[in-house]
Amino acid sequence: MREQQPEPSATRVFWCERVTYRTMEADEIAEVSRHMALDPAEAIRFIRLNVRALAAELPPMERHRALSWVDGGGCVGAIGALHRGEPCGLSLSHRDAWIEWTVRPGFNSPAG
Repeated sequence: MREQQPEPSATRVFWCERVTYRTMEADEIAEVSRHMALDPAEAIRFIRLNVRALAAELPPMERHRALSWVDGGGCVGAIGALHRGEPCGLSLSHRDAWIEWTVRPGFNSPAG
């Protein structure tokens, strides 16, 4: 009799994406970066690090909005959404460009 191997199960992951558009109208993509995180905190850390790196270059209103999200309720709410299985994100204007960060919960199926 042949011994059955247990089926590998899918792993819960969080797909992070940063899309930079050339203009505020978000009509042409200039750059895309992606990151896979294993938990909600790591996924939000991806956004927080990106936003902090840009903060000094943002106009005062946008800097305030960005840092309020990073240091305040925005990122806490985003982590909560990811724990509930909901996507989350943040968008900012930077110079003449538009940047969007999104995180979507999903599964990483094992190869086989």
